[in-house]
Amino acid sequence: MARPTAAMALGAADLATHETWRYIDSGPLPGAQNMATDEAMLEAHLGGETPPTLRAYTWRPPAISLGRFQQVETSVNVEECRRAGIDVVRRPTGGRAILHTEEEVTFSIVVSEARLGTQGVMHSYRALASAIVAGLKHLGLDARLVERSFPSGPSVSQDPACFAAKARCDLVVGSSKVVGSAQVHRDGVILQQNSLPLRIHVADWQRFFLRRSEAPAAVGVWEAVGAEVPYARVAQALRCGFEETLGIDLVDSELTAGESARATRLAARADLLRVDSLA
Repeated sequence: MARPTAAMALGAADLATHETWRYIDSGPLPGAQNMATDEAMLEAHLGGETPPTLRAYTWRPPAISLGRFQQVETSVNVEECRRAGIDVVRRPTGGRAILHTEEEVTFSIVVSEARLGTQGVMHSYRALASAIVAGLKHLGLDARLVERSFPSGPSVSQDPACFAAKARCDLVVGSSKVVGSAQVHRDGVILQQNSLPLRIHVADWQRFFLRRSEAPAAVGVWEAVGAEVPYARVAQALRCGFEETLGIDLVDSELTAGESARATRLAARADLLRVDSLA
């Protein structure tokens, strides 16, 4: 990969000029490696080493990711996860727990607020949601951003599963949640992580999450579309949505050597990224 140039440095830019962002498709990776990679991308962009990036990926083996501030003990049956070979990792972003499998397109965005032209969390959520909505339209899905948290009873508000509740940053098709998103902001740079399940594994929720048995108002792509759309087609649809909406060119790329080294170091710090050793 070419060495980053000065044009890649952080700073305000007119997205209508079709500036170049990176597009990385990492394919299936272990949970700790996925979270470490997103963290490394954020650090590299903060340091002015890389352009904004859209990364698509999935999970092998399956993993549960917990929100940055979520309590393990009240959210996940760690012992059952261990028996089933389910990794448990912590995201750098907030939100609730998600069970990730290879039947999912997860995608992360790293970009500065200056380049995105936004101020504050909800402004940036709306800007990025418009690109995701455009991508889902390529799959025939009419999605919209939830502008307020849906009313919920005590069982929903206490449910540890991300897709059991709809918050202001989520996307829905009809009344069913289809994309879960969470952000972290550091010195004006955004990392947004997004989960787009191809199939919702509700039966496994009851096994691995500490929750009641209420069925969630959530839907996977396959159910919403009525066909088993391949991962590659879904990822490409999202890529098109970002290019069209933000006026950018997404160029196939890969991690820099520095990002790869950072990700390796972060993934090795089990005390920060992995929580499956906890009882």
